[in-house]
Amino acid sequence: MNLDEQVVNAIFKELFEDNSERYRQSLSKPVNNDTDTYGKARNALANLSQAEKECIFKFIDLAIADSASVILSTLDGSNYPDNIDGDFIVTYKDDEIQGSLQDIFIEKAESKGIYN
Repeated sequence: MNLDEQVVNAIFKELFEDNSERYRQSLSKPVNNDTDTYGKARNALANLSQAEKECIFKFIDLAIADSASVILSTLDGSNYPDNIDGDFIVTYKDDEIQGSLQDIFIEKAESKGIYN
């Protein structure tokens, strides 16, 4: 496995196996009077059917994927957000890895069904 694939795999795991699962668990807890962002979201989700909740969780995954894609494409040099007009040099273990980070990430997201 190439280093760029290793990096993307690690990021992907962190986002979709760790963080996404934590969101699901936190938002699936019983309704309470918490007024933080999680509590408000949990209370709003409580009125939905399980199928509707699943749609919301899938949308959260989509938002995570889109956000990561923007960051990776910026590092790859294929996207230039406002006021960013230079190139990045991304290295891991002394090897440059940018150029295909976004492509690898999107391929993994597609194979997981995130964009469906």
